[in-house]
Amino acid sequence: MKGFLVLLAALLTLTGCGAWDDGDASAFAPGEEERLTVYTSHKAEVYGPIVREFEERTGIWVQVETGGTAELLERIAGEGEDTPCDLLFGGGVDSLSACADLFESYESPRAAGLDPSHRCAGGSWTAFSVLPVVLIYNPVLVRMNPPEGWSSLLDPAWRGRIAFTSPAVSGSSYTALATLLQALPQGDGDVLSAFFDNLQGRALPDSGAVVGAVADGTCVIGITLEETARKAVQAGSDIAILYPQEGTSAIPDGMAVVAGCAHRENARRFIDFALEEDVQRFLVRVCLRRPVLGEPLEELRLINYDLDWAANAREDLLARWRALEEGAAE
Repeated sequence: MKGFLVLLAALLTLTGCGAWDDGDASAFAPGEEERLTVYTSHKAEVYGPIVREFEERTGIWVQVETGGTAELLERIAGEGEDTPCDLLFGGGVDSLSACADLFESYESPRAAGLDPSHRCAGGSWTAFSVLPVVLIYNPVLVRMNPPEGWSSLLDPAWRGRIAFTSPAVSGSSYTALATLLQALPQGDGDVLSAFFDNLQGRALPDSGAVVGAVADGTCVIGITLEETARKAVQAGSDIAILYPQEGTSAIPDGMAVVAGCAHRENARRFIDFALEEDVQRFLVRVCLRRPVLGEPLEELRLINYDLDWAANAREDLLARWRALEEGAAE
């Protein structure tokens, strides 16, 4: 682990944790058997050090392409047999399960140590870290009667002041939406439409913009991942973290080998590497994430998140969301 952190410090100084732009360095690239193409929705500060360490240990040359989870899934599907992607790294496993036909089964030897709730029966994805969904608010602007939970997102008092990214763009936003729909009773009307209406047309371009919108007062409450919120608090942002009183979800994000990919064994080696103990400790100490190995979640109030429902309902829910967006734009 010490060596990993020393390498991380050097990479932060030299590269800012960005993806390697090989440019003219392609002449030094290894042969096909030592290559790997990764599509990732992770931020650079997460994937950068991990990719670099993997390259250092294995000698495999990694090409990284970034984007939102939904965008990357659509890209892989659209590219079909011609996709250069070998491994999808990141994205809630509900989104990955919904697109299981894009991936092939792989059971990592290290996955045997995972909690059964964090394992995929069909092997189409492997859990990487655990990501509770939280609410945040601006404590400077909201000094009295702060939001309490998911029901607050339907309160007219916050109309037009909620920071949220379209679930058609962001996998974490889809998980948040599915959590909202499972946490609140559905007997009082169409919760999805009521929530969309309370956004008043405000949908941020990517999930990374949520914290900034709340911190600068553009919005006053928002929905994000615990990891993102904790990093913002550590950096001094004017936000407070709220764990919804109804409970929340804490599902893993995942890794998945693309069906028919050109570098199958290298993709599998990356999954094995990502489950190594030092990589999982790195998630805790540096990324402020909850590892998928070795950390209980007893202190969290969790809903009984139905992963199968979230995966099976994804296409319908996104279609309904897009219809609402189109209706609002008319």
